[in-house]
Amino acid sequence: MIKLFLLLLLFFNASFAIAQKSSAWYNHTLLDVKNLEISVDFYTKVFQADTIQYPFPPSPQYIVKWLRFGEGIELHLSQWVNDTTKIISDVSSGPKYVGFVHFGFMVISMDAFLKRLMEVSSDYKSGKYKQPIIERMPYGAKTIMIQDPDGNEIHIIEAMPANNSTNR
Repeated sequence: MIKLFLLLLLFFNASFAIAQKSSAWYNHTLLDVKNLEISVDFYTKVFQADTIQYPFPPSPQYIVKWLRFGEGIELHLSQWVNDTTKIISDVSSGPKYVGFVHFGFMVISMDAFLKRLMEVSSDYKSGKYKQPIIERMPYGAKTIMIQDPDGNEIHIIEAMPANNSTNR
């Protein structure tokens, strides 16, 4: 009985040590968007995100929706009540400026993802954005770049089988 207890204690300590390898982990990104409902529609339909409750009192300055992608990964979208799009759009996104570049998602099947994107995204259905071109990562995974309704770039990478890749 003591051996079993010591073995379980050793297993628990090893598991805890592995889980505590890093003192920080990624939780969320916040994007300011021009139209909150359009952006929520895009992310919930294209990426199958779940909306989650915003835990703070409403603000008179902005409206917010929080989305969850699996456990512990969130995207927070906010729309300013007063129109600030002119200020934001006047800032060049050229390479000499520091700021947002893109964020990425992993998908199980690039083909299934592209099919869903073309079916549910009005910007892709209408031709506002062209169908993405599939390229390959250096280790062979399929990859594309897409845009959300505000033009933010999103890098999509197809997960490879675990025995061939560390990108899962």
